[in-house]
Amino acid sequence: MTAADIGDPEADAAILFREGELNDNDPEGTSLKVYIRIKIFNDRGRRYGDVQLPYKVELGKINDVSARTIRPDGSIVVVDGRDIFDRLLYKTTHGIHRAKVFSMPAVEAGSIIEYRYRQTYPQGFRYFALDLQSELFTREIHYQIQPQAASRLDVRWVTFNAKDARKFAPTWDGTYDIKARDIPAFRREPLMPPELTVKIWGWLYYSDEIETNPDKYWRGYSQRMYERAKSETNPSRAIKRVVETITLSGDKPQEKVSRIYDYVQNEIRNIGFRESRDAEVEEAREFKRNNNADETIRRRYGTPREINRLFVAMLRAAGLDARVAEVTTRDENFFHRSFPDSFQLNGEVAAVIGGDNSIQFYDPGTPFCPPGMLSWEKEAVTALVLDRRDLRFVDTPVTEAARSRLDRRLQVKPFADGRLDVRVESKVSGQQALELRNEVVDLLPAAQRKRFADPVRALLPAAQIDEASIHISNLTSRASPVEASYSFSVPQFVSPTGSRLLLRPALLSHPGESRFAASRRSNNIYFPYPWSESDRISIELPEGYEVEQLPEPVEIDIGAARYSAVFTRDGRRVIYERRLEVNAITFTVDQYPTIKAFFDRAHQADNAVISYKQ
Repeated sequence: MTAADIGDPEADAAILFREGELNDNDPEGTSLKVYIRIKIFNDRGRRYGDVQLPYKVELGKINDVSARTIRPDGSIVVVDGRDIFDRLLYKTTHGIHRAKVFSMPAVEAGSIIEYRYRQTYPQGFRYFALDLQSELFTREIHYQIQPQAASRLDVRWVTFNAKDARKFAPTWDGTYDIKARDIPAFRREPLMPPELTVKIWGWLYYSDEIETNPDKYWRGYSQRMYERAKSETNPSRAIKRVVETITLSGDKPQEKVSRIYDYVQNEIRNIGFRESRDAEVEEAREFKRNNNADETIRRRYGTPREINRLFVAMLRAAGLDARVAEVTTRDENFFHRSFPDSFQLNGEVAAVIGGDNSIQFYDPGTPFCPPGMLSWEKEAVTALVLDRRDLRFVDTPVTEAARSRLDRRLQVKPFADGRLDVRVESKVSGQQALELRNEVVDLLPAAQRKRFADPVRALLPAAQIDEASIHISNLTSRASPVEASYSFSVPQFVSPTGSRLLLRPALLSHPGESRFAASRRSNNIYFPYPWSESDRISIELPEGYEVEQLPEPVEIDIGAARYSAVFTRDGRRVIYERRLEVNAITFTVDQYPTIKAFFDRAHQADNAVISYKQ
């Protein structure tokens, strides 16, 4: 097969065959065995030899990985098992993501690479996600599924994001078989929505649910979960005592909420997401599972879910109408109200119902999340507020760009030999601060300082920065911005041209390509949250030079995004003020020309230079 054979002469590689065998009737446990065979068309395709097999820990593990490269001459090079690693990718409040990673040897144009692995699932697991589309063209795909023989549950299948779902419908012949050919590639792009919202995939799952009408299903589910949550969040004597201690009789409802929120965030240890669903492993761990809010407050630790339910219980003890609200976090997928199954709900927040029936949402289970804000993946989503009678779907609010802000103040001293000395003071707030805190708070001080130095080195590879001099404050104070200060120098940053010096003042903005360099776009642009940044850069005059010319001011406003750059003289200094704000999350493909033009113009303005002359 060649690139021309698949109708895309520019293709770098293609999947010749993808095979999966799911056996849910094996006494050793449920597993999915996967085999993938890829043809490399050109040198660019060699990058597909770097393989990453991600998995979410609580949904199973990946084992029995083997791989090999078949060279164009037919010789075979096998990947040594010692070169296959298991790495942590990231953690969130609703899961731990790891991956098997390895590099295929001797990959070249004309090679075939193939690998196998086995994904195992927890005992009693009922939901199996199967990939049906890749970023590579797939010639043929085949899944064979053996369901539990003795199960009383129905086996069901749903295909997502396919124009013609019938193409992937399973057929029954003693096993369920899914066969399809010539599946086009989905295009992976920077700042795109989660893959599960874009590519074709399928869910095979077991269900005893009779109700197929979505609204009736969700109403019944909400009622059942309301009663369960009511039991788990029943205010015990211990909870009532603590609430009486930390609140005042004259407190207004909002003051009670604030005091209780402070308590659960500061006094209850957040142990993060617990990996195992296996009872034996749970008992072996240091922390026991909390079955209700009373156990959480007595043990003074909990998972994000347990802390959220303790918060609800304490609010109830204070006389407030507080509920659990379940969500689908949009870092992984989007909620499908028309799909009547609750497995897609993977997170929760607290909902406080006001006397006017208004709702305020809180996220006490996310460390350092300030009241009035949710972690970004829980904002701008549909929340199911559990209720005894009514079906209540409510959209969670979004933190505005002005609150999620990066502010930098730079003192810059250029020299005639091209060197630049810089002093930086930065403040990070809102969603940017929440992400930063949870990323670095558990790191050693040296690693925290490196986290601030690395972006400078990425933009200015020649920068010389003393990491030991980096000072960071307010890392554990959710009420204040994260502050950092540091100094660095950059040799030969200022460009001498005869008797002139040229200086690009936006030195912490990327000098290379614009944020959206591609001329066309296949997927919507998807920012995690609205954001803004502000720079105020004070630049001293180089010794023996005067300002010859300042760039013209720039103002760009497209409604959902704004940019400005202004230069002013202040004695022997030039003050450069730059602001960028994006106050939206999603821009459609149709809006791509507009948003691309915006960032192209902003990038052009960032590359403006100040001209000095002797």
